[in-house]
Amino acid sequence: MLQDFISYTSAIYPVSEGLQQDLLARTEILELPRRTHVLRDGQRADHVWMVLSGLLRAYYLKDGLEICSSFMQEQHLIVSVNSFYNRQPGYEFIETLEDTVVARIHYDALQELYKKHLEFNYIVRVLTERYTMLSEERLFLLRKQTAEDRYLHLLNHDPELLQRVPLKYIASYLGMNLETLSRIRKKISG
Repeated sequence: MLQDFISYTSAIYPVSEGLQQDLLARTEILELPRRTHVLRDGQRADHVWMVLSGLLRAYYLKDGLEICSSFMQEQHLIVSVNSFYNRQPGYEFIETLEDTVVARIHYDALQELYKKHLEFNYIVRVLTERYTMLSEERLFLLRKQTAEDRYLHLLNHDPELLQRVPLKYIASYLGMNLETLSRIRKKISG
C-alpha cells in the first residue's frame, strides 16, 4: 500500500530510488478500526499521516460541542499543523470514521528526508501549496458564502463525503446545525 503513496508523490516529481528506499524504511503502515483517535487535544502531533484507505475527521471542542474542521479520505495527508511544526501540544482531535489504513512518518524522520533528498522538499512544497489553497477556499466559503452555497459546494466537489460521513458531522463542517442542513437538503432535492 505504501507504493500508492510513492506513486502519488511521483506524479508531483520523480522520486529517486534512494528516496523510495528511505520512505519505505521510515514509514509505518497502521490498520486502525473505526472510532480510533490518532490525536487528541493536548497531545503533540509527532507524525504526518497519509490515508491509504478509509476516512478520518479532525475536530475541536468549543463550549462542549464538536466542531468538525476537516475530513481526510484516500490520498489525503493528515497533520495537526500548529502542533506538528511548533512541536507543541495541539487542540485538535483526529478520529477514524471508517476502518482505515494509514502510512505515517515521524517528525524527525521527515527532517532527515528533507536534508538528504532535495526532490522531497519540492514534493512537500507542492503538497503544502495545495493544502494552503484548500484552506483558503474553506475559509472563504465559511465567511462569505451562505449555508446553502456551502452545501452546494460540498455536493459538487466532494459528493462521496455525503455517503460516508454522518450528517451531524457534515453540518458541523459546513458551519450550521443539523436542522439547517436538513432544510437545505430538502429544498434542493424537492
